[in-house]
Amino acid sequence: MKKIFFLKFFNKCLKKLKNKKLFYNQNTYNSYNDIKLLLYSILNLNINKKYYTIKIYNWQIKKIFKLIKLRIKKRIPMAYLTKKTFYNNKLFYINKNVLIPRSPILNIINNKFKCIKKNYYPKKILDLCTGCGCIAIHCSYLFKKSYIDATDICPKALKIAKKNILLHKINNINLIKTNLFKNIKSKYDLIITNPPYVSYKEFKYLPKEYYYEPSIALKTTNSGLYIIQNIIKNYNNFLKKKGILICEVGNKKKIIKKIYKNIKLNWIIIKNIKYNIFYIKKN
Repeated sequence: MKKIFFLKFFNKCLKKLKNKKLFYNQNTYNSYNDIKLLLYSILNLNINKKYYTIKIYNWQIKKIFKLIKLRIKKRIPMAYLTKKTFYNNKLFYINKNVLIPRSPILNIINNKFKCIKKNYYPKKILDLCTGCGCIAIHCSYLFKKSYIDATDICPKALKIAKKNILLHKINNINLIKTNLFKNIKSKYDLIITNPPYVSYKEFKYLPKEYYYEPSIALKTTNSGLYIIQNIIKNYNNFLKKKGILICEVGNKKKIIKKIYKNIKLNWIIIKNIKYNIFYIKKN
């Protein structure tokens, strides 16, 4: 084991990514955060602390440089190389069976849903297409006394979600394997979802990094609209009176507004930032 200056080692790693034309919009957003995720994950450092010197083994240095090489050569997202990511400064385990968490729905949760309703506290919540469980878990931190069902069509994704629930010591989330509403028996005060909305044509033109994510969680038929339309068609049967549906639609906002001009879709705005997320209130 050797003691080294953290910033010097950090910059050495960062330099290796310079001018490599990598894509970072899967939660890290730049090379600095890519290296931060790598070092904090491999060295088991606390994301909320600053380090001036660290003790590091030779095998850790070799592993870090090996992963940087893979990041550059194969353009594998850093989160899949580390099998970890930080979402709102909270650690989550991930693998190739789940998307790297990055949904702006997190901003609604951090806003405590004030952009929708003041003093909001839904007693029963459904997180559709939960993936690694990050949205359900963040809802659990905010609504500690609520009951949360988190669903996914993929059993391997649910295994990762369970691992994260145990990691965060959450006890109010129930996992359900289902294709959207198929196996849902209850009604909820809040349904929240970040469903697939990338068309097959669009997927072909995405950066290579996206090809490492599970395609079932990204792309869908009908020009990327199939699942969103399914949700809008059926959500009302699973909401309680005065319940709320929140749905992220990505680049489908314009066409969704056109198709559903007879439905009151409320578009999320937080601190003057407009999001591609709508909500519907049930009367």
